[in-house]
Amino acid sequence: MIVEMSRIVVLGPKRLLGPVIEEVQNLGALHIDHIESEEAPVQPLQLTEEERQRMQRLERAVTRADGLLTLLPAPAAGGAAADGGAANPVEVAGLSTEDLDARLAGIEQHVRDLTRARLELEEELSLIASYEGAVRALSPLLNALAGSRTLESLGFLLNTRDLTVATAIRNELIKATEGRVEVVSRVVDENRIGVVAAFRKQDADLIRPVLSRAGVSELRLPARFAGAPASEALTLMERRKAEAPQEIARIDREIAGLARVHRAWVAGARAVLADRLGQMKVVPELAQSRYTFILHGWAPTRKVAEIRGRLRQRFGSDLAVYDQPADPHDAPERVPVMLDNVGFVRPFQRLLSLFLPPRYGAWDPSPVMAITFPIFVGLVIGDVGYGLLFFLLGWAFRNRARAGQALEIRFLSLRFPPPLLADISFLIRVAALWTVAFGVIYAECFGNLPETLFHLEPLFNRVHETNRYFLFIIAAGVLMIFFGLIVHLVQALRHRHLVGVFEAAVIMLGTAGLLLFLGARGGTLPASLGSIGLYVFAAAIGVALLSLLVERDPIKRFLWLLESTSAFGHILSHARLMAFGLAAAALANAANQLGAQAGSVGVVMSVFVGALFQALFFVFTIIGHVIQPARLHWVEFFSKFKFHEETGRRYRPFQKSSEA
Repeated sequence: MIVEMSRIVVLGPKRLLGPVIEEVQNLGALHIDHIESEEAPVQPLQLTEEERQRMQRLERAVTRADGLLTLLPAPAAGGAAADGGAANPVEVAGLSTEDLDARLAGIEQHVRDLTRARLELEEELSLIASYEGAVRALSPLLNALAGSRTLESLGFLLNTRDLTVATAIRNELIKATEGRVEVVSRVVDENRIGVVAAFRKQDADLIRPVLSRAGVSELRLPARFAGAPASEALTLMERRKAEAPQEIARIDREIAGLARVHRAWVAGARAVLADRLGQMKVVPELAQSRYTFILHGWAPTRKVAEIRGRLRQRFGSDLAVYDQPADPHDAPERVPVMLDNVGFVRPFQRLLSLFLPPRYGAWDPSPVMAITFPIFVGLVIGDVGYGLLFFLLGWAFRNRARAGQALEIRFLSLRFPPPLLADISFLIRVAALWTVAFGVIYAECFGNLPETLFHLEPLFNRVHETNRYFLFIIAAGVLMIFFGLIVHLVQALRHRHLVGVFEAAVIMLGTAGLLLFLGARGGTLPASLGSIGLYVFAAAIGVALLSLLVERDPIKRFLWLLESTSAFGHILSHARLMAFGLAAAALANAANQLGAQAGSVGVVMSVFVGALFQALFFVFTIIGHVIQPARLHWVEFFSKFKFHEETGRRYRPFQKSSEA
């Protein structure tokens, strides 16, 4: 349900501006909003130049703290900060921004020096890996001419294994020097060829242009190894390959030690700085007169007494606090929306978080989602075995969330913090129970194993009784679509929106008429209902014409009638549940048949093959099994009561960063 909100206005002398903002932030219940110019002839508050400079210092300090928190690794689960490393909130809050920033800068310097040294070591190892093979392959050739007074050698790498490329370059060099060059090539690794060209020193100016045109450059060792002959460079590389990992490990230990000592303090300092920055950023949202400031915002009505009491307790009669219940009929799009449902429904609010919330005064579909979404998922999958596996997965997520551990899927760059993971685990477990329930009805456990092994007859065989299955699914679609249209009608009546009432009536009558007429023509419904369907659709046209007395917009009436066909299509769209359900059952049965065909090689092999294909089919189809029921709600159902058209804005209370 949408929480009842109240408009809050706080007036006070400007000398109390800072303390009032701090107290409102501590309360964490007020969504601060600017005052529209037509509501009051006041000017927005502006930061002074000194305050802007202070805000810039805060932004730099917060950025510095964020960088440090990135560089300092978080302690392992169960780990603790070293003695003295934990932030004392009172102590940190008592320090000035300059003091906090100065201490952060000191830690940052140390950490960045270590990090830079570590990166240089990693780069050195990377360079050694790149050059070692080439030097090892070419050094005998390069060393052979080292010290010669008349001859010179030049090595380079080709990023290919195609020796014809080396041959082509060799031919060009011979042509340029009239044969006064010797070219030798060696395979360095699976992707590169090393080449050495030996020539007279006076021909160097003929050699290098050829190599430049060919897009190759001379092999030059990194600075650390450049001055040494090839053999000595190889020795040095070997030594550095052994030393660098040890140095990296030492730096890692040192950084981990710094993290144990400082990370908690940095996090605490970052929270204090972010809160101070938030207090600065909110100032332009406030208004002012010559001597007073005006703080305007929204809060849940149930919080108003607490807000009023806390402000009065701290500031007494110096502040004036006014409140007024928000009017859902007067600019409801301005009122921030907070959803708060009972415990069972609350996790299903996550399914709405992908979109903007419903407009204030509208209807929150979360309770319906909590009932119908898991039923639809169970209806599609309908398998006891899969349902139990689902439940175990949800139970594992539940335990992880209760342990305060987030779930990270690195290859998808996804991270689920414990609160979100707890809600997901609840959704999975509820859907799993419905999957088991429908699995019992279908007598399916990893497909048709109960029937195959125990000759167990299902209460309802969806694979064989497809007509009944289809009618059942369509009946569910009729209920969903007409329920959405009824919601639209009730909302229009509540908000005294007469055009909306006509719109809902026309679409309901039009959809019902089409359903009856086409159902009768198709033989699904009694033929006598066909003519009734035509009368109902004619009634929809009559109501649409009647509505022209309220609003002369014939195009819109035509669109309403077209919307009836769309609603009829949305009812049929529920047949996708049947399609995916049958596909799931057929694939599961196919997996069992594949396992049975392996029976000649043994029972174990049969079970293995069956389980393998069961797992493969399930993984490949599970996304569709969940997405299709969600889509039927988000698109077909929500569009009936204009959820996506009449949206509001989220309730975002001004609060401390640690509570956000």
